Amino acid sequence: KGMTITFADYCYKESNLHYASIGDPTKPVLLFVHGSPGSWVNSWDYFMDSTWHSDYQLISIDRPGFGQSDYGEAKNLFEQAEIINAFVREKLTNRKVQLIGHSYGGPLVLQLCAEQDALYAKCIIMAGSVNPAAEKNEWQLNLFSKKLTKWMVPGSFEQGIEELLWLKDDLKTKKYLDGVAKIKTPIVAIYGTKDKMVPYKPNLDFLTERFDASILELHSMEGANHFLPWEKYDEMKKIIREQK
Repeated sequence: KGMTITFADYCYKESNLHYASIGDPTKPVLLFVHGSPGSWVNSWDYFMDSTWHSDYQLISIDRPGFGQSDYGEAKNLFEQAEIINAFVREKLTNRKVQLIGHSYGGPLVLQLCAEQDALYAKCIIMAGSVNPAAEKNEWQLNLFSKKLTKWMVPGSFEQGIEELLWLKDDLKTKKYLDGVAKIKTPIVAIYGTKDKMVPYKPNLDFLTERFDASILELHSMEGANHFLPWEKYDEMKKIIREQK
């Protein structure tokens, strides 16, 4: 018997968080946090794989500013973390929740743990841009953030560019750096050695300098690029399923 994807909305203060779910609501939660731009649909391959459904509940959000979560209203890293943590506190009380963040979702899942460590059983980072020193101030992002050229950027790319520019500053803040240093949630970090969007070594170095082997599990995907969740689906599935 096939399962149906269900959709719901969570309201926090003036913000809406739209999410999709599938699987067994009595089992551990895999909470997917997409990159920039994106939506819950980024997790489609995982939702369509019925082998997950009896062992987990899969929940994938539209991050604030994307999809049906106040589309077009970009928010910074900390504003997004506040909304998502409120959702988890209220809707996933006493559930075993494993975070899975890709790209921009990487620093966001770290920030979720930094603010509410006890809510999460595991923090899985796929090609996450977590290191402020590795974030270059690309001239293209600055160009397209200007009002005169925003019209050239299609759909959700506009707020994606805006939040990526903010991210460069967010990652340098004392709030982010001090918060990350205090995380006790076990972290699984997965990076492709040929990732041209989020550099492999600087981001791995950032994590190994802050966490010891007792809570940090590293996976290097030889020859892989930035699009690990899809192009390395079988490998990602194996790593996720190995987590306790």
